[in-house]
Amino acid sequence: MRVDMVTGARASFSSFVRCDAALPHHITRLTGISSDMLGGAPEGHEVVAELAGFIRGLPIVAYNAGFDMSFLRAAAPEVFETHPVVCALQAARRYLRLPDYKLATVARHFGVDQTAAHRALDDCLTTLSIFEGIRAISGARG
Repeated sequence: MRVDMVTGARASFSSFVRCDAALPHHITRLTGISSDMLGGAPEGHEVVAELAGFIRGLPIVAYNAGFDMSFLRAAAPEVFETHPVVCALQAARRYLRLPDYKLATVARHFGVDQTAAHRALDDCLTTLSIFEGIRAISGARG
């Protein structure tokens, strides 16, 4: 998701990445993604290049950002090594008092319904809602 914080305009980017190896069964059960769905997908370097063009240097807001950024930095360190990042998990821990800080728990706190958890675009939408909720209670601007 790309969001213009002034106008609220939104755009989305989503792509599978080609994987010629068999996807473990527990990943298919967790995500609903099968090996067949990945076989015809673009190569990783193509997807990373598209993603870099899509975000155009804007800050990345992610939940447990260190995990996500480790993949992006490994794939394209020249693009993502110094890229600005905001971690919604760290913000949740700072501003909320919850029994745990799993994405689903924080989403429930803000009344966000996760329709397809562990799918990238849905998790982005969930993270966006959490980020907006934290911004509202923290008084953050911009």
